[in-house]
Amino acid sequence: MLNPQIVIDILNSQLVPLAAWLKDKTVTEIMVNPGGHVFVEAAGTITYVGQLLTEHMISTAIKAVAKHVRKDARANTNSAIVNASIDDLRISGALSPVSPGGSFITIRKHQDAGDRPTMEDLINKKQALTAKQAQTIEQLVLHDRNNLIIAGGTGSGKTTLLNALLNKIPGHERIITIEDSREIQISVPNFIPLLTNPDEGISARDMVKMAMRSRPDRLILGETRGDETYDLIRAFNSGHPGSISTIHADSAEEALGALEMLFQMSLPANASISSELARGYIAKSVKVVVFVNRSIEFSDGQARVIRKIQEICLVKGVINGNYVLENVA
Repeated sequence: MLNPQIVIDILNSQLVPLAAWLKDKTVTEIMVNPGGHVFVEAAGTITYVGQLLTEHMISTAIKAVAKHVRKDARANTNSAIVNASIDDLRISGALSPVSPGGSFITIRKHQDAGDRPTMEDLINKKQALTAKQAQTIEQLVLHDRNNLIIAGGTGSGKTTLLNALLNKIPGHERIITIEDSREIQISVPNFIPLLTNPDEGISARDMVKMAMRSRPDRLILGETRGDETYDLIRAFNSGHPGSISTIHADSAEEALGALEMLFQMSLPANASISSELARGYIAKSVKVVVFVNRSIEFSDGQARVIRKIQEICLVKGVINGNYVLENVA
């Protein structure tokens, strides 16, 4: 495993043409496509900035990232695909010929805690939600302590909303977060961040079980996506009201469907439950679903990313096998 600073040094040496964007705090994503074509997202606008990198530069960077996670990146093997968090960067990429047109790499930059948008920023600067919507979410989750699922696609702003909301939590509460990379940054004093490491056998399921034994007032799972789902839903139902997670889905209703599927897939060995009972259990556990939509508008040859809260749904129960939702957005 390479020391993170060594990896950063290799990245800086191979990605010199990207240096300005790596330092720019307004830049959130750098996308290097096959052939070295680079797109940058800054302040919500995606811009093509040119063909800046060679195949050698990209592949060397990917191999350095692979070494950081104890892999030896080689073409035509599963090690040709890498995902890792290094300092404030989330890096994913693949070598050619897994990517037939050439190697590619995507770098997502995590903002420093002081630079992350507050709820007020999301209202006034980002126009991601209205003041009334923010008040509704805060009342339902922070004050009434309903369990929340934040749904949306990749890059829709789920974690941004989560961070803004968590920084409104009263300081006396004990918060435990579980992530695979450090994206949640909150300022409450009684705060325990936990990181999974599947390559070393530390799974999200293990972390959820440990968190439940560590007396959290609220349990925060950065993303629900695997065999931790069963334990998460149990945690939602066992004395941790106001807990939160995110999930990839294209609507509030689809979020519950995705959660149900993951719940069924993560049941203990030899256990089974009917779809009807699973839906009832989920509807009892998750009381609020917020859907954040991501769309792209084109103007003057540039693509602007628009992120907005589209649904704030109360989960009222299940009737005739269907979830009953009330949109209060």
